[in-house]
Amino acid sequence: MRLKHIKLVGFKSFVDATKVPFPHQMTCVVGPNGCGKSNVIDAVRWVLGESSAKNLRGDAMTDVIFNGSGARKPVSQASVELVFDNSDGRIQGEYANYAEISVKRLVTREGRSDYFLNSSKCRRRDITDLFLGTGLGPRSYAIIEQGMISRLIESKPQELRVFIEEAAGISKYKERRRETENRMQHTRDNLERLSDVRDELGSQLDKLQRQAAAARRYKDLKQQERKFKAELQALKWLTQEQQAERIRQTIREHEAELERWVAEQRGSERGTIELREQASETKLKLDEVQQQFYQLGNEITRIEQQLQSARQQLQQREQRQQQLSAELAQLNDTYARDFEQQQELQLQLEQLTPEVEEAELRTQEAEQAFHAHEEQWLQLQNDYQAHLDAQQAQRERAQTLKLQQERNQDQLQRIVQQLQELDQQQQQLQSDLAVVQQEQANTKLTQAEQQLSNSDEELQKSQLKQQQLREQREHCEQQLGQSRQREQQLLGRQSSLETLLEASQASSWPQQLCEWLNEQGIQHQGQLRDAVEVSEQWQFAVEQLLEPWLDAYVVNDVLASWPQQLGMRLVTIGSDAEQPKTGSLAAELSAPLKNWQWAQQVALVADANEAQQKLQTQQWHYAVNQQGEIWSAAGYQAAQVALEDSQLLQQQELVALKTELEDVAHQSVELEQSLKQLQEQRRQHELDLQQQRELHSQYQAEVATWREKSQWQTQQQQVLETKLSTVDERRLELTEQAEMLKLQEQELASQMHQFEQQEQPSDSDEKWQEKREQLQHQRSQLRAMQQQRQQEQQDKKLQLEQIKSELHHLQTLLQRSQLQQSQAQEQLNLLTDPDLDQQQQLEVQALQLEELLAQREDVDEARRAWSNQLADIEQQLNEVSSGAKGVETQIEKARQQLQSSQMELAALQERSRNVLAVLEEMQQPLKPVLEQLPEQADEAKWQAEVDRLQSAIGRLGAINLAAIEEAETLAERKAYLDQQHDDLSSSLETLDNAIRKIERETRQRFKSTFDAVNTGLQELFPKVFGGGSAYLELTEDDLLETGVAIMARPPGKKNSTIHLLSGGEKALTALSLVFAIFRLNPAPFCLLDEVDAPLDDANVGRFCRLVEEMSQTVQFIYISHNKVAMEMASHLAGVTMQEPGVSRLVAVDVDEAVALTEAS
Repeated sequence: MRLKHIKLVGFKSFVDATKVPFPHQMTCVVGPNGCGKSNVIDAVRWVLGESSAKNLRGDAMTDVIFNGSGARKPVSQASVELVFDNSDGRIQGEYANYAEISVKRLVTREGRSDYFLNSSKCRRRDITDLFLGTGLGPRSYAIIEQGMISRLIESKPQELRVFIEEAAGISKYKERRRETENRMQHTRDNLERLSDVRDELGSQLDKLQRQAAAARRYKDLKQQERKFKAELQALKWLTQEQQAERIRQTIREHEAELERWVAEQRGSERGTIELREQASETKLKLDEVQQQFYQLGNEITRIEQQLQSARQQLQQREQRQQQLSAELAQLNDTYARDFEQQQELQLQLEQLTPEVEEAELRTQEAEQAFHAHEEQWLQLQNDYQAHLDAQQAQRERAQTLKLQQERNQDQLQRIVQQLQELDQQQQQLQSDLAVVQQEQANTKLTQAEQQLSNSDEELQKSQLKQQQLREQREHCEQQLGQSRQREQQLLGRQSSLETLLEASQASSWPQQLCEWLNEQGIQHQGQLRDAVEVSEQWQFAVEQLLEPWLDAYVVNDVLASWPQQLGMRLVTIGSDAEQPKTGSLAAELSAPLKNWQWAQQVALVADANEAQQKLQTQQWHYAVNQQGEIWSAAGYQAAQVALEDSQLLQQQELVALKTELEDVAHQSVELEQSLKQLQEQRRQHELDLQQQRELHSQYQAEVATWREKSQWQTQQQQVLETKLSTVDERRLELTEQAEMLKLQEQELASQMHQFEQQEQPSDSDEKWQEKREQLQHQRSQLRAMQQQRQQEQQDKKLQLEQIKSELHHLQTLLQRSQLQQSQAQEQLNLLTDPDLDQQQQLEVQALQLEELLAQREDVDEARRAWSNQLADIEQQLNEVSSGAKGVETQIEKARQQLQSSQMELAALQERSRNVLAVLEEMQQPLKPVLEQLPEQADEAKWQAEVDRLQSAIGRLGAINLAAIEEAETLAERKAYLDQQHDDLSSSLETLDNAIRKIERETRQRFKSTFDAVNTGLQELFPKVFGGGSAYLELTEDDLLETGVAIMARPPGKKNSTIHLLSGGEKALTALSLVFAIFRLNPAPFCLLDEVDAPLDDANVGRFCRLVEEMSQTVQFIYISHNKVAMEMASHLAGVTMQEPGVSRLVAVDVDEAVALTEAS
């Protein structure tokens, strides 16, 4: 693994997008002081997760953003991207198969910082975890900056231990151990809460069980009470039925008497019916005559309306004919004009087409001529450059004389600059003197009073703004507290779910299998639990079916062999995509599991019947329903995992919790930023308020000061005049010095002229210049001719397109005019077609109207005759009706007696229905109750028994009927919590074992790494110093907590502590330690920032030989000002700051440069 390049945009002084490549194992970054070399080191440290602005040489994290320069504005964001070559697969995990890994960090002015891994947004922790154990990190031993060498040697034992841990690769174990201990603490907290809940549930269960016993006694008594009440109601129903039978007999007698009187009434009614039939017939005749009368009136009205309408239509048709004739004449004129214009445009189009073709041909000829001349121009440029290179050697001979001349010019320029400054100072003093002379104390006093008034207004506004900011801060603090409380709740639930999932995944074989697959280069889709995606309704059933295989790994192809100790823990899905069978498990799964042949043989069913039917077809090997029940040829299997213990559901809930946690965390960060902004605004307003108060006091002081200003003006005027005199004297001195330098400049110019005359004169420059000007003139002419012909061609084409567009528009107008002419002619033909003579129709309708008026008079006379006859018949009916009233009186009397008996019967029947309703409400049908009723049953005895049972029920007191079900539910919940308690206890034991295993492995790795680093230090130190000794020692016996101390004695010294060494000796000792660590666990690259600065030339040589030796396995990127270190590099990256405040990169491959030099 190695660093390919760094891309910086807006980071510190690298405002433009800058790519720093590292093609070789040793790259040296060079440049003058302050050009931005160390910003490259800061960029690497920053993108690897550095969160301290102090370690990046700033006060805030936004200080890494380019803040502008004299010629450039500040930018809004900064980003740095590191691209690694991972072809050797050193990065493990999900990125092991990536040949190139990109890590990027971006920060904005608002303080928001984002991380990206292979262009995907991620967390800072993901970046840290990616490089754990590799030696890389924001503060690892792979990045050695200025001053870090001395800090490394002088660091505390615990700080030095961190480097050994990183080299041993146990820093990630230490992080995991801390996380595990936090989870164990959360689990213990959950156990305490769970114990409290179990105790509370136990007391509630005892109370509910007592209430359930009373509820069961209550149910027994209620059952007896319902039985006696039902039998009592049956006895009442029998008594009421006997009474009803007696009343029915009385009703039959009254009905016989009523029928006798009704028969007599019917005889008188027959005569009335005959008269009514005659009256009805007469009325029908009268209605027919009246209907005929009304029909004639309607017909008369209709004919009158038709006459009026026909006259109006005749008039409208004549007006429409005149209108259409005028429109048709106008359309004919328009069509003629458009047709004539079309002919003219067509003629122009035929004339312009050959002109366009001729213009295209001339344009092509001009372009060919220009390209031919361009080749001559390039050849001349190359020849002229060679001529200039030959003259360069002569110019360098005059360089020495020019340098002396430039030094004199610089000195003269400084004197001129001082004179200008004196002139400015003189002008300023004169201006101050004029101001002092012109100042008026009264005017300034008035201005000061006005400023004091304005300051009072600003002070009141600031105090109001300060109150608003205080209210906003309190509201933001309240929201932040709620957000943090919610985050703690989610973290507790997340810890519980992670503990349960880790306990269910405690086996170590999945990790071993994953490592074996990666070693064999076998592609896999991860574990089955992560690859399964199914709809929510089938999720529980799928887990019941696949529960033994959730830890298995999914591969595409069948393997010939695998380690036997790992077992059959592979799921082969195949690579051939085929359509899954309808109703199979594969149809519900997402890709790539749709190709799983085993899932094609699992049927999704609704019940046992459908399962047996599908298994009998021999196309299915298994059947499962949504409740998790499984059928196969081996038999039936009920659901083995409870819904609340579902790992898939727990994992799904865990993913949702993580998403919500990120949202809540992001919300908390935003609230914290808002709170900080409000606090900063409030602090700034307090400062502003303080400044305004100070300014207010200052204005008050100014009011008093300007009263004394007049006396001071005279004194100040004298002082300014004295300063002016001093400036004049100094100006005279500088002028004399300038004159002397000018004389020297003239002498140097004379010497320079003599040197130029001694050189061999040459007129080749004038020939070259004349030839270049000639070709340049021809090139300009050809370019102008080319542009002119292109413009002519474009104008012709544009004119041609305009004519075509106008032709198309005219064709559209002609077609539209033809269509409008055709429509108008058709309408005119319709109006002028021959039709019936409307005048004749009008005369016929008038005759019909006269005939209808005569018929209506005849019908009116017949109507009056029938009306008189109907009045006579109605008179006879009134006489017959008066005789039938006596019979009706007798009938009414008999009917009242019958109704009285019927009402009595209805009352009895209503009481019987009430009894039946009571029985129905009690869910006791009448017939079974009557059949079970004892013979000795008596209504009074049964009522007494009911009263006795109700009294017994009342003595039971308040009854909780839900206690039975609640007790059962509570017992089930307590059993579930007991199981959870046992599971959590088992999980704690598992986590304890894991921690002990981590501690044991940590001790082993730390001890072996410490010994190896110590051995490497003892080997490298004599090599670097040419003798002497150095070693590491442990400060304590506990390998988990012990610190690491270093001791070094250069040749000939017996120092008692390492702090007695010089700066150079400390630097070489620290480098020996770092390189010893690199030998054991080499990081992908090593960054060195001027670590050779405190070394002399001899030690620099030793340092360079050591770096060159280690560069065989480690990529080195170092910053240096030492020429020996520069010569060692294979690639030089120069950083310049030609534009003030902006860094740029100039890269040189040393090997290629040497080869080019030797070839020349």
